[in-house]
Amino acid sequence: MTPAVLCRGSVVTVRIAVEPSGPNGLRKPSQLMVDKLFTVPVEAVGEVVGQLEPQVLVDLDLALRGWLELP
Repeated sequence: MTPAVLCRGSVVTVRIAVEPSGPNGLRKPSQLMVDKLFTVPVEAVGEVVGQLEPQVLVDLDLALRGWLELP
């Protein structure tokens, strides 16, 4: 799956579409918002609802490397 890179003027967004599945626990189509990184306090993290499929994790890794300009 190729990340969607959208450009609107000077605003760039990088999103990865994720469809619901048993393993990931999603109930509706969702997006990983690579361009919207932020930290969350440990206390704010709830229970695990699922796990991303291996290929989605590869896509996320590559998109994050590009967004953060990492090798």
